[in-house]
Amino acid sequence: MRALPNWLVTTLSVLLVLSAWILVTQMGWVRDLFLPGPRDLWLGFEELWEDGYKGRSLFEHLGMSLLRVGAGFLTGAIAGTALGLAMGMSRRLDAAAAPFIEFLRPLPQLAYLVLLIVWLGIGEASKITMLFLAALPVAAVAARDGVRNIPPERIRMAESLGASRGQIFRHVIAPSALAEILTGARLALGIVYGTLIASEIIAGSNGIGWMILDAGRFLRSDYAFVGILVIGVTGVLIDRLLLWLERRVVHWAGR
Repeated sequence: MRALPNWLVTTLSVLLVLSAWILVTQMGWVRDLFLPGPRDLWLGFEELWEDGYKGRSLFEHLGMSLLRVGAGFLTGAIAGTALGLAMGMSRRLDAAAAPFIEFLRPLPQLAYLVLLIVWLGIGEASKITMLFLAALPVAAVAARDGVRNIPPERIRMAESLGASRGQIFRHVIAPSALAEILTGARLALGIVYGTLIASEIIAGSNGIGWMILDAGRFLRSDYAFVGILVIGVTGVLIDRLLLWLERRVVHWAGR
């Protein structure tokens, strides 16, 4: 028997989940408060689309969340990548910085959010700083490992041809480590996106995460589910964008 193509398996799995969702809600096996049906969810989306939530449109809430993600992710990924490249090229710097990176990487971001609020206030600075700290160690480790995984023969060959340290970095080290750097960026973005929602829930007055929590307080589970779907869809789209960029920039990876 011929194996089913992957796209068909994906389609069937999505249809199976949707069918189960429609069945349990239409039959009344689960109350709308716990799991809104497709019609209730669509009506809730229409209300948010037309009227917004608490004085802001749905796009404004989403835009605030994406701005925080962009600011925290870009600064953290750039700083982490630069640090990781330097750590990969210098064993002394790696020995000095690695303990702090390895300590920060598994540390739950909410553990130091309270301190950031005390130090920087409840505004945007504490949220963006937390997102920066979430992205930095992941990007640093990916860049460092990318440099360390470069075959030594490539560097020795460039040295034998008379290349300077700067030329070796630009033409050998950076391109060879780029695949792992972009993979680390995708991982960092996922962590930053999940951390953003937590930061908005604890210290926010707008954004998709705050909207979900506030809607839950008033038992508007349809609004909460709409927010969850918006988060999931935008997260997948951003990840697909990074994956497309990775395939375009490092199209030679794995060959």
